[in-house]
Amino acid sequence: MPQPFGPLFIAALTSAALLLGGAAQAAAVRTDHVTAELVAERGAVAAGQTLRIGLKLQHIPHWHTYWRNPGDSGLPTTLSWTLPPGSRMGEIEWPAPERLPIGPLVNYGYEGDVLLPLQYTAPADARPGDTLRLQAQARWLVCNDVCIPEQAALELQLPVAEAATADSAAPGMHAALFAQAAAAQAGPLSAWTAEVQQVGRDLLLTLEPAAGDLPADAPEVHVFPYAEQLLEPASHALYRGPRGYALKLKLLDGATVPARLDGIAVAQADPGGSGTAVWGGPQRSVEFSAPLRPVTTITVPAGARAAAEDRVPASLRGSAPVGLLAALGLAFLGGMLLNLMPCVFPVLSIKLLGLARQEGDVRRLRMHALAYGVGVVCSFVALAAALLALRAAGSAVGWGFQLQEPGVVFALALLFFVLGLNLAGQFEFSLLMPQGLAQWRAQRPAVDAFGSGVLAVVAASPCTAPFMGAALGYAIAQPPAEALGVFAALGFGMAWPYVLLVLRPGWRARLPRPGPWMLRLKQGLAFPMFATVVWLLWVLGQQAGIDGSTRALVALVGLAFGLWLASVWRGVAARAGVTVLLVAVLAWGWPVSEQAASPQADRGTASTAGSPHTAWQAYDEAAIDAHLGQGRAVFVDFTAAWCVSCQVNKRLVLHTEETLQAFNRSNVALMRADWTHRDERITAALGRLGRNGVPVYVLMRPGREPLLLPEILTGGLVREALSTL
Repeated sequence: MPQPFGPLFIAALTSAALLLGGAAQAAAVRTDHVTAELVAERGAVAAGQTLRIGLKLQHIPHWHTYWRNPGDSGLPTTLSWTLPPGSRMGEIEWPAPERLPIGPLVNYGYEGDVLLPLQYTAPADARPGDTLRLQAQARWLVCNDVCIPEQAALELQLPVAEAATADSAAPGMHAALFAQAAAAQAGPLSAWTAEVQQVGRDLLLTLEPAAGDLPADAPEVHVFPYAEQLLEPASHALYRGPRGYALKLKLLDGATVPARLDGIAVAQADPGGSGTAVWGGPQRSVEFSAPLRPVTTITVPAGARAAAEDRVPASLRGSAPVGLLAALGLAFLGGMLLNLMPCVFPVLSIKLLGLARQEGDVRRLRMHALAYGVGVVCSFVALAAALLALRAAGSAVGWGFQLQEPGVVFALALLFFVLGLNLAGQFEFSLLMPQGLAQWRAQRPAVDAFGSGVLAVVAASPCTAPFMGAALGYAIAQPPAEALGVFAALGFGMAWPYVLLVLRPGWRARLPRPGPWMLRLKQGLAFPMFATVVWLLWVLGQQAGIDGSTRALVALVGLAFGLWLASVWRGVAARAGVTVLLVAVLAWGWPVSEQAASPQADRGTASTAGSPHTAWQAYDEAAIDAHLGQGRAVFVDFTAAWCVSCQVNKRLVLHTEETLQAFNRSNVALMRADWTHRDERITAALGRLGRNGVPVYVLMRPGREPLLLPEILTGGLVREALSTL
């Protein structure tokens, strides 16, 4: 007797059902925070065919689960499968996550609805009409202000159909979710280059298109490394420039430095939902594998700017990376201002005194100015060449590196002492020279002018003028030709005011006429020289580890020397000058020891309320990270005993009651990075800030870019910086 419903009829009925909407069935499991469900892209699968299925997670508001690398904390979602014999299940194809800040931490994960897709391959011997039963034990960690581990036993029943029928089945109700997950998965990074600069724990990832420039409206990019416990997720500073992206990242303390950094870069949509097509295709995220290249100093590409600029007062702006033309201009301006710094001004005064002597001989004046300018420029270039050579040889040095050597400081103290005696009239250089050499020198006054230029640069080396920091920080990381060009521009800037004064007769006419006053001025200029000697002896004491009592002894020796001068020189002016010298000796000898120039013991004075101010602590990167992790800002004073500008700023601004109280009110931790001795950690830290000399003042703010302050400080500038917290 024929069957009322044959196999052909059953197959036709099954096909019709599949074509009308799909028949895969699953039951959702609801927990307190997540609704989980297994879903399929289509309603059926054929024998041996591959089909995308997924774990659908729906989070309640403000709760999240985690990506394959969870970030600072958390656990990735896992699936344990029980499959029909002959089936295969692939790994989770993770869609791009979000950065989820939680206090000082940053995690990687998902909020709202997310689909985690996988590739499923049906058994080759599956028969049409069968139902494949896919079972999974899903486990996830769901977090908000607390974290709760959850799990669910999930099942998906997947009908088997003929190949033609399965291929033509209508998309399931979750097809849109699969399309979104596919768009969020990382594609290959093609037609772009990826590289990582590495200095210690600091990394700079650069992503640049192989051809063309980055569009001006290019979106922000977030980077997610594949490896867990490799990078600090909170350290993620993005720069955009005409040539691409640069991201400052940081290795976790104790992490092994890998040969390559692997991960994904995700373009972020703007508020209107557009602006993500940057990789040359529809994918908003791409997978990269960038080799690590150890360097001496990390260099942000020229023209790159921070993607999200802090709202800081205009007086504190200007710390962004500069290009070559800007560096040349800043170096020239910095060189001009260097003439006004306390370490250079005495030498410049001597030059002006010499200029007054030579008034009337225009040709001689021009030759003198040219020789002085050449001496200044050549000295800067020679100093730069030595600096670059030492860095190329692996030494961590920067501007003023020669003053980190006690022998150089002693030689300079001796030189300035001799110059002071000469200015005081105790001897003349010409009387100490052999007669032939004295005649040769008299016939070649340009040699003296050239030597004066060299002396001016020697005196300038302990100082960093405004605009110099950014220019030198740029120069030190460039090829030698560009670096030497920036240092030459610095020399031109320093020489230019004096040369211009010589070349402008109207300006020279304003100088006083030669007369007896010149002798008194010359003797008066001896006192700044002797004060410089006292300061250099103090620097030598710092480098040799001399304690406060020994510095007091140095002050007493200086006092005895001053009394001797008082017995040699007669007259009211001379005695007044000796008084100035004695005050300088006492100022440099006693207060410095009491104010603890050593950073390990440097503290502010007691507040008016009687409670002590925050102590100045020695520079410690781990302690900085700890403070920032607790949400506390850190002010770092990069200084050196041989840096005149540093000492002036310290006395007039940083150690004042008003400034210390401002730090206290803002709960700012204070750290002092003492560069008196060569210190590779401090050199590297300066390089990360785009600087290569001191002073440098930086306010480290939790979760934000460091804020650089100008080289010449005022109390108002410090308070403006603190107002950004």
